[in-house]
Amino acid sequence: MAKRDFPSKQEIEAAVKAVIDRDGTERKLLIERSLTRYGYSAAELKDRSCESLNTRLKSLTGVVLNEMLAAGTLVTTEDGRLAPPKPVQETKGGLTRTQRRRAQRKRAAERASKLPKYPDSPLGKALEGADDKFQEYKAGKLTKDKYLAALRRALTRAISEAGGEFFEQLSMKLLLAVYGDTVTRNELTAGPDDNGIDGKLHIQDPVGFKETVFFQSKTKLNERAYVSVKVVREFLGVMTAWGATKGILITNSNFHRDTKSFAAKRSELMLIDNARLLDLMFAHGVGVRRDDGVPHIDDDFFLMPEKGDSASK
Repeated sequence: MAKRDFPSKQEIEAAVKAVIDRDGTERKLLIERSLTRYGYSAAELKDRSCESLNTRLKSLTGVVLNEMLAAGTLVTTEDGRLAPPKPVQETKGGLTRTQRRRAQRKRAAERASKLPKYPDSPLGKALEGADDKFQEYKAGKLTKDKYLAALRRALTRAISEAGGEFFEQLSMKLLLAVYGDTVTRNELTAGPDDNGIDGKLHIQDPVGFKETVFFQSKTKLNERAYVSVKVVREFLGVMTAWGATKGILITNSNFHRDTKSFAAKRSELMLIDNARLLDLMFAHGVGVRRDDGVPHIDDDFFLMPEKGDSASK
């Protein structure tokens, strides 16, 4: 089987611009459309498990969408869709907004050509900040408690900057680590028609009992935001309709107290908020590595979508 590289960020941007609707496209649908222009066959993209080509391409596309939003080459409409920016007329005595953005991208490309340790992106800055704190701790400039608190803040920021598609993959990898060898099959189902289910795990315990676990990942840009009780009610309805025995809601923020009260009455529901999410990441070494026994963000884990990979054809 010959190998080929993942699409470059420039190729992904071109694909996004080719398939986006002028008036705006829902994010998940935009990602699905973009995947069809990367040159892979439907058979190659059929597998939706955690480490599949389909999943990694979605994560990479999500990262590029975030960078396009930060650069202004995409905007968010009032109803939450993504759209190309409206053309701006040239202003007197200065550059147009488009010209300024081109100059910014040129400067960014020049900086990237110098091969820095971290990419010039919001995610790269989050990882670089975490590394700075790690170096301060190693140099004795930070106490252990202050370093660990800074590390948790950096992890939270990195998760937010990596985007919703990455968080879905992170959630699956974490649950696979938690359930271990009892998982017989897994599938990331997130997409425009996912019915509120981001992933499924099929589990068989040592005795032979089988369970189907659904999970939903709720990404919030603000860690102080709350997931409402409406979300968990809808999730429970989907679980019931599709025959799940257990359901897990995972967020990088918090759950409203009404959400917690509702879930506490349902033995088949589990809530994982940001604090518990980080605890599990530390406990199972997902997104966290140890350098000389000291925990640190696993840069490769977070940069995997940005770096891309080789894929079998």
